[in-house]
Amino acid sequence: MECPRCQGLMMFERFSDFFVSFHAWKCINCGAILDRTINNNRRRSLALVNAEPVPTVTAR
Repeated sequence: MECPRCQGLMMFERFSDFFVSFHAWKCINCGAILDRTINNNRRRSLALVNAEPVPTVTAR
């Protein structure tokens, strides 16, 4: 897999802390981390950016 930030090599790793553990892709060049939650949030924010603007009413 290629890193979307730097086009470097992504490795699948396990991340954990005291309460949560998850698997994600991590770039060995720049350290970018991508998982399901990050991808879903980016997809939603891009959908909002590409959404049609709502027409506004101007006061006279």
